[in-house]
Amino acid sequence: MIRRPYASADPDVSVVVPTLPTNDHDEVVDALRAGTADAFEVLVVDDADLDICEARNAGIEAAEADVVALTDDDCVPPPEWVDRVRAAFADDDVVCVEGRVEGGRTYRGTGMYVGCNLAFDRETALDAGGFRSEYAGWRDDTEFGWRMEERGPTRYDPDLVMQHPPRTRARIDDELETRLQREYPERYEERVVPDTALGKVNDWLWRRGVWEAVDRIRYSGADG
Repeated sequence: MIRRPYASADPDVSVVVPTLPTNDHDEVVDALRAGTADAFEVLVVDDADLDICEARNAGIEAAEADVVALTDDDCVPPPEWVDRVRAAFADDDVVCVEGRVEGGRTYRGTGMYVGCNLAFDRETALDAGGFRSEYAGWRDDTEFGWRMEERGPTRYDPDLVMQHPPRTRARIDDELETRLQREYPERYEERVVPDTALGKVNDWLWRRGVWEAVDRIRYSGADG
């Protein structure tokens, strides 16, 4: 089911929020409504039968604007976020823009295309086949961004900021991680595993769930 809790007559940006009936998405919608932009629409794709890739694709297909922006139902966009998305596409040649992420997850733009703060040209995304369900739940956003790179200029915009919740819901899928490495060996070695000793140690710890265990300990006090 796709709902439009906010829609202007002629939107410049379509914001797609994939969610589930059990998840609360009111905060993200309220934050978007309270923002500085007015010529945009919000599409909430609320369907438990769809995986996240199918939900995003349904939103992209239903979008009315030329530019589609993605965020998640547990994130909080700053007031100027939609305006920043619009400004990021002032250069008509750009097909995909990744933004900065703050909060429980941080991201500073290394060509990994984090799905909670990602915007792109709608027609280009459709031509690329949208998001692939084979990667649903892990690296689907990265894989999508790497295919968009093959269709035109992409860039990182540090002024396009999204606030992430304290905890991340993503969990490592070793099978999908291996698949990404196999399908994109050069970009994987260049971006996922930086060619430095520190990067390789961090990757080794990450793959073995060390950082996930640290997060469980870190936030255990918040549950009490």
